[in-house]
Amino acid sequence: MSEHSLDVSIDTAADRGSATLSHPQKKVMAAADESPAAGRLSSYAWDAYVAEFVGTYFLVLTIGLNVVQENSLAPLSIGAILMVMIFAMGSVSGAHYNPAVTLAVYLSRRQKISLRDAGIYWGVQCLAGLIAGATFWGVLGDSFPLEPSAALISADGKAAAIRSACLVEILYTCALCFVILNVATTKQDTPNHYFGLAIGSTVGSAAIAIGGVSGCSLNPAVSIGVIITHAIASGSGAGLAYLGLYLLAPLVGSVFAAAVFYAVRPAEYGLPFGK
Repeated sequence: MSEHSLDVSIDTAADRGSATLSHPQKKVMAAADESPAAGRLSSYAWDAYVAEFVGTYFLVLTIGLNVVQENSLAPLSIGAILMVMIFAMGSVSGAHYNPAVTLAVYLSRRQKISLRDAGIYWGVQCLAGLIAGATFWGVLGDSFPLEPSAALISADGKAAAIRSACLVEILYTCALCFVILNVATTKQDTPNHYFGLAIGSTVGSAAIAIGGVSGCSLNPAVSIGVIITHAIASGSGAGLAYLGLYLLAPLVGSVFAAAVFYAVRPAEYGLPFGK
């Protein structure tokens, strides 16, 4: 591996003889005062960007195909595709497949990913979401809205339903990002052989718990792919009013996840009260 490998969500455990879900691609150079080369930007990690596109694409495509067909096993299918894509390409890109995860990894510091690469990940993930949305629409000839529960709107009113959807999207995105930071990026718990299962299970559990409240996006790339596809397919821009909610709530959740991670993992930051 090049000495310019970039720290994403997966650290290469060379001294432990295996790669885990924090393997770095093209490491960002150190401070400029170390050497003339140290101030240079890292080279572009094209393999990591392609991996993020592929993983996000199949995640959003699987969500769309399941939901349009009203598959009762959708949470299992979605959690499983996420798990296998994480195992497949975790050592390539960190297997974020979600702008909220990328933000949480960046905010957790520890030089896991640079700001530039985080921005590229966001763009690639959102593009993959859009193309996946077009794919499931093309395959099934149908789309679906991503919006607060119609039952909650009828029972409690639109404002209350929006608040409930926003709250659960924040909470469960926080849970997802918190799990990822713990099982995939820490010195204490990596390498391990369960990170993909833990992350996929979190998404499956969330889908069962809050699917009837918010639709369970937890992922701005999913939100963009589903909402924009439905707006185009419906011909009326239906659902675009909720795009802001489903973009911002997961990002807020990721910020909380990074803060909680800092509180429970002081050893990651060299603090004296950590293990």
